[in-house]
Amino acid sequence: MLVRVITGLTLAPLVIWLVLYAPKPAMLAVLVIAAARAADELVRMSPEIRKLDRLMAAALASAIAATPLLDPAWRWTIAGLAPVLLLATLLWRPRDVVSASRRASLGVLALGYVAVLVAVLIGLFTHDHLPAGAGASVAGLVLGPYDLGRGALMSLLVMVFFGDTGAYFAGRSMGRHKLNVLISPKKTVEGAIGGLLASVGGAFLARWLFLPDLGLAETAVLGALCGAVGQVGDLVESLFKRATNTKDSGHLLPGHGGLLDRVDGVIFAGPVLMAWLSLTGRG
Repeated sequence: MLVRVITGLTLAPLVIWLVLYAPKPAMLAVLVIAAARAADELVRMSPEIRKLDRLMAAALASAIAATPLLDPAWRWTIAGLAPVLLLATLLWRPRDVVSASRRASLGVLALGYVAVLVAVLIGLFTHDHLPAGAGASVAGLVLGPYDLGRGALMSLLVMVFFGDTGAYFAGRSMGRHKLNVLISPKKTVEGAIGGLLASVGGAFLARWLFLPDLGLAETAVLGALCGAVGQVGDLVESLFKRATNTKDSGHLLPGHGGLLDRVDGVIFAGPVLMAWLSLTGRG
């Protein structure tokens, strides 16, 4: 518990600086590298994966994640070539047909699950216009204004991470009814409800600081949606870990596990926020 808290408190200022204040290319580079790392963690869960599979998954995941930064023609070219290249590597010294098919499934999953969803985050972050009424102040200190890309990505992180924290503490203090024993034995219904409420609270904080043109009811609904989908993302990754008998996707973050363990909810909720902003004429 202590290690988990220390890691979170150490990383939080760095993440805030990268998202809100660092030059945008720096955060974009972090997201591309994160796609490679998360894809590697995903495929590495299977003992059948070879080093070549890992290298291909990581390289192609970073390429797909970066496609929002490219000309549209190149986006489709890379998106089309990536699975072709990944699947073609299966023909290089195949061990047996059954393991090859499982390795192929995991590799393609890494591209669709990790790379495409991180590409959505990059597309979200690249918005550079200011929302109406941008800027907030705390005790006389003016914060912002932040453009839509910075504000939207930070809002997403706040909603999902508030939800994670709320679910953790609500589950530990009040958890009685198991949510899904087969997938994640420690998660409870009470924890899920606490996480949703925390995500809604995070949405109102995000509205005040980053997305001031959201309505009150709209903020509550958006927070609940992102919180719920973020929890689904967490369960989906738990399913993959359960299927491969893996405790954590990696050991990058002490007390938290791997990078994928930390961002599974964020990448799932990203398309929800992107769709919301686009459908309401903000994105």
